[in-house]
Amino acid sequence: MAKKKLQKIRRQRSKKNGGYYLTLSIISFVSCVVVFWIGNYFVKPQLPCANSKTCKSDLTQQIDNNSVGTFEGHAVVPPKIDLATALPKSVLGTSTPSGDKHIYVDLSTQRLYAYQGDTQFMQTYISSGKWDPSPIGNFHIWEKLVATRMAGGSGADAYDLPNVPYVMYFYQDFGLHGAYWHDNFGHAMSHGCINERTVDAKTLYGWADVGTAVSICNSFSAPNNCVQTNPIND
Repeated sequence: MAKKKLQKIRRQRSKKNGGYYLTLSIISFVSCVVVFWIGNYFVKPQLPCANSKTCKSDLTQQIDNNSVGTFEGHAVVPPKIDLATALPKSVLGTSTPSGDKHIYVDLSTQRLYAYQGDTQFMQTYISSGKWDPSPIGNFHIWEKLVATRMAGGSGADAYDLPNVPYVMYFYQDFGLHGAYWHDNFGHAMSHGCINERTVDAKTLYGWADVGTAVSICNSFSAPNNCVQTNPIND
């Protein structure tokens, strides 16, 4: 009889302990779900953005045809972006040179050169960093956006530019892109990015691919002599 009572007590304790641990597991699971939900609701993920020192914009495609921008204290009207006609059209029947594509930027002459192998695709004036230096080094295009918004700076150097066209990011948030807010190409005018005339930016955007090499040079001579001081390599 004593043995049976002892076995009964053990079974009751085992049952009690099992229920206890089951309840504890449920409470822990519910607590984790609540913490995860609250964290996602109140804590927003930090997105990278253009011109990172004082940026307010992210690295996503943004088209806003109804906004007015600002640059150096002046209002600027962005171009209208129509995705149906924004992308350059390929020309059928044209021959393609052999070799890898490579974009070179010569900071000393404020020029951009695009080559495929030893064949030059284009050459044009650009505007590199004035307020913040453009990064010198060897990179690759990691993102292409038909248009995005860029904002930053402070005081007289503040800017807020919707519909920045034909953006190709090559290092962090530094990119090649069209500039509609100035016409001073051939001279430094940017916050670190490489500004191009919109027509040139469109042409380059249609030619280059994600992964195309980009070299920012102190000086450059054809077809591939890029002189760099303390270059960054991605």
